[in-house]
Amino acid sequence: MPRGILMIGGVGVYGLLVVVFATSTWFPLSMALMAIMGLCHVASHALVQTVIQAYSPREFRGRTMALFHQTHVILMCGGMVIGALASLVGAQAATALMSFIGALCMLALYVLSPQARKIR
Repeated sequence: MPRGILMIGGVGVYGLLVVVFATSTWFPLSMALMAIMGLCHVASHALVQTVIQAYSPREFRGRTMALFHQTHVILMCGGMVIGALASLVGAQAATALMSFIGALCMLALYVLSPQARKIR
């Protein structure tokens, strides 16, 4: 299984789906997008945790997972940034912009990090 490509692709697709969701004005489309985004998020997050645990030495798994869960701090900082941006340009534009930037970051990771693509 090409785990690296699935992780990068899942997060990239998630970002693009959030862009479409942010610009959607049709409720049924928004609900369908939410379901697909949820699947992308859960699948990529679970895969990232699996890869981290598989590549970590047994004696460091607890510490590695503790560091991995520090991403909640990064999420909080991102929430503050998107909140500030939303006050300037509106919630829809801020959500679309931040999600597009996230998808671009995944594309850059795919292009610039061939070792990430080779994770199995």
